[in-house]
This record gives sequence, C-alpha cells and structure tokens, in this order.
Amino acid sequence: MAPKCLGIALLLVQIFIRSSFQQSSATDDSYVVGVVEFRMELLNMPIDTRTAMNLEAYKELMRSDEAKLTDIVVFPELTLNTLMDPVPVPNPEDNIISCIPDSPELLSQLSCLAIETGKYIVINLSESFECDSLPDNDSRPCDPTAVHRYNTNVVFDRNGTLIARYRKTHLFREPGTSVTYEPEIVTFDTDFGVRFGVVTCFDLLFAEPTLELVKLGVKDFVFPAYWVSEPPFLTSVQIFESWAYGNDVNLIASGTNYAPAGSTGTGVFNGRNGAVFSFFTGKETRKIFPVRVPKLPRNNSPASTPPKKDCKTVSGRSGGKSLDELNMGTDIPERFTTALIKPDQVSKVFNRTVCDGDFCCDFYIDFETRGERPVSHLYRLTAFDGVRTFKGYAEAHVSICAIITCLNENLASCGLPNYDSTKYLKFNEISISGDFIANGTLVMPSSLDNKFHSLDAKYYQFYSTVDYPNDRQHVLLTLSSSLSNLQTFGIYAFNHRDFDYFIPDAPPPQEDSTTALRSTSIWLLSLGLLCIGKSMIF
Repeated sequence: MAPKCLGIALLLVQIFIRSSFQQSSATDDSYVVGVVEFRMELLNMPIDTRTAMNLEAYKELMRSDEAKLTDIVVFPELTLNTLMDPVPVPNPEDNIISCIPDSPELLSQLSCLAIETGKYIVINLSESFECDSLPDNDSRPCDPTAVHRYNTNVVFDRNGTLIARYRKTHLFREPGTSVTYEPEIVTFDTDFGVRFGVVTCFDLLFAEPTLELVKLGVKDFVFPAYWVSEPPFLTSVQIFESWAYGNDVNLIASGTNYAPAGSTGTGVFNGRNGAVFSFFTGKETRKIFPVRVPKLPRNNSPASTPPKKDCKTVSGRSGGKSLDELNMGTDIPERFTTALIKPDQVSKVFNRTVCDGDFCCDFYIDFETRGERPVSHLYRLTAFDGVRTFKGYAEAHVSICAIITCLNENLASCGLPNYDSTKYLKFNEISISGDFIANGTLVMPSSLDNKFHSLDAKYYQFYSTVDYPNDRQHVLLTLSSSLSNLQTFGIYAFNHRDFDYFIPDAPPPQEDSTTALRSTSIWLLSLGLLCIGKSMIF
C-alpha cells in the first residue's frame, strides 16, 4: 500500500475507534474512569509465567462490561512485571505505536489492548533503561549491569500510541530501583478535554513532582499505588481523599490488593467535594470500578453541580470486609503530645489547649455517652509538630491537631483498628483549630470511621485564614453532624519548607451574633486554662 493510502487508512481507523469507544467529550461536565483494585500473582512461580498471568488478568478486566463504560482505565502499582523482567519503554515524543499482532512483547500487547478496547490505559511497570542513554548532567554511578531499572507509569491512548512515561521519584522499600536525576513533570491530554498529571504512590507525600503539577494548574491526577496503610492518619483512601481535598483536585487512585502488607485502597476523590467512590478491604480482590468523575473548574472552588447519577457507574464507600486480615502499620503515637479523655471524669462540654512545644491546638468538644453500652475505646486530643520518618526511607515535617482513638490508656494502642466499637460515645460538636506555617505547607482535613472510611465532606467544614507577613495560616475544622463512630478527626499538614506553595481554603464565614457569642464564651473559658504537657487526663 502506498504511504499516502496507508496514512488515510490509519486516520480512518483512529476516527472509527474514537467514535465507537469514546464515552465522554470535551464539552461534557464529567468523564468515566475505571479504577482497579488488583491482587497480583505471588512470587511462587517462574517470573515470565507470573507476568503472563497478570497480563491475562489485565486483559480480562479491560474486556469486561464495566470497562466498556469508561474512557480511561488506571491499573495499580507493581502488579504486572518485576525488576527481574523489566522492559524498555520508548520516549513518548517519538509517538510510537508498539502494537504488533501476536507479538509476545509486553508493550506490544498493552498497545494492542488499548486499540482493541479503545481506551486510554495507565499501566505501572518495571522499566529497563541503558546507562549510556542517561542525560549528560547525570554523573551518578550506573548500576553494575549497565542498566537502570525504574518504577514507571506508561500511558497509551485509544490508538495504542504511548503518549506518556513517568518514572517514580520517591521510592519506598524498592531495592534495585533507580530514580531520575531530577523529578519528572509529566502530563498528558485526552480527547474528552482533561489534562492529567501522572504520579505514583509515595510521591503523594512530597512536594515534587506532585505539588509542582498542582502549581501548574493540573486538576486531575492518575495515581497507581501500592499503599501500605498506617493509621491513624495515613491509611490509603484516607490520605488520598485528604490530599485531593487540600489541593482541590481529582485524584484517580488504583490500589494494589495485598492484605499481608496492609495494602488496599482504590477510589476517585473529587477535590473539596470528597470521595465520589472509595474502596478499602482486607479481602482478596481483582475488580474494575467504573466511576463518573465531575470535571473541576480551573479555580479553587468546588464544582457547582454534583456528579450526575447513572445506574451503571458506581459511587459511595465500599469494602469494609475482612479488615482484620490487613497487616497495617501504625504512626508514631508515642511522640505525640496528648490529653486522654475519660468520659466519666470530665464535663461533657469543654475547651482544652494541647501544645507540642510552641505549636498549639485548640479543642472545643461537646459529647454524650450512652451509659448502657460498655466502653470499647478511649479518645485522646493530639498535637504534634516535628520531623517523622517513613520506615527510614524518607523524612517529612508534619503538624497535627486531632482527636484519635486508642484501645486503652496505653499510647501504643492509639490508631490501632477498633472494629468492635460499641458506639458508646457520640460527638455532638467538635471544633479544632491551630496556627500552621503558611508557605510550603499543605494543610488537609483527616478523618476515619471505625470501618476505615473517611467522613463524607458534608460532615465537616474546613477553613483557613492567612497572615502572609508572619508566614502563618489559622486553620479551623468543625464537625457538622453528630457522630458516634469516629476513629480519627483532625488537621494534618505537610510542611515542605523549601518549596514555594500555598493554596488557601475558604476563609471562615462572617460571624453572626450567635457565633460571636460562642467565640467570646470559648475565649473566656480558656483564660484559666494552661497548655497541656506531654500527657494529661481530664
């Protein structure tokens, strides 16, 4: 066939693919994504067999009725191949279509799968990259094999073209994996009018590249993850929802399902509207969830209309099964400054200030107990400001003002799962506030119930006011509805000191006479209160 005729034929094929498979257009106010929770094959078989089995499972999901509803499908992290069978990935600038029918090559099969299904596909895989192709400014020693191995996300469009490649910047327990000399800033555009940023798992907790993409105005992120959950603040869908809320962006998260590592967590998080869909389970799962995602406006305000309902896509919070099978870690409660609430020893309405050094958190609490129900857990008011480590792989400066659950009076029990809550205590009102560093700080609401779901955004209000000259922001979090199943409720902040970043949330509402009176009452009550030391019962 002559080159001109071949070009026309390819163009006609592309038009057919788009018209046949495209679910959403650039003018629609939403799009449909497939997020995938995936239990990979274990390393108890030959590597090539394992990769082939994972790939066949991917194909089965992509050919499912659920996938047919979508425009783009995102697969989780580290669930296809391994460092023992990495594959080279071409430069997206070359616009390569790798599809060769019946080829055993992994990228070729993925490219063909995108063409067959007519979907954008986001895949995380192990990439091999020859050291002699590294940029000239990278003088670091090469791997002894003369090949770098990267944790890499690749994106195929509906035509099977590889349009994006992102190599993970922040590694967590990944010996043998390399990182690029400088963080990669990667985006791709779609025919349904959305530009996506591409990041991976542990990247979420750091400024680059994630917050750099936010600064560039990116409003939608694809996010393969193999998240190791760590209550009370860093369980998977909890921090995914908090991060999306704090930045007012759409986070499209697909999670690896592996309970022995405490890994689960998949969902779609729609900025300050909260979760459209969230899935968290201890049960072995391989499933694709079609979710309708509202497009966010290009400013820092929520979408004006809620996501439209349809009977085929999913929404809400799901999972919650076999949670005791999850081998989750814990945070660092022994380093927190806390005050233990003993319901039988304290007024049911009170104010307290808890300080960790010069960092102070103010609490206003209104609760009631149900005397006929046994006490299944306790609560602590918590303040922390300092540097924490993530299993020795990285460090971050975090600031926390929160109420957390403890199984008993021992600090080490704080944050541990409380699946058997008797709901003996109901919070009628909570107000938590504190002064945080302004520039470089991502401040987020953080919440959990006893099934490890975050609270719907309608249950709380989150405000901040900024004092730029003094590099301070005053943050206020309030509970909007009575609840009896709280596990965590508070303000969680990452401070990236050397990164120029700040996105303020809405300022507090103007005080009316009622709120002014309450503020005055709280201020008068607190005049006689001293900041609480490292641990106190009241």
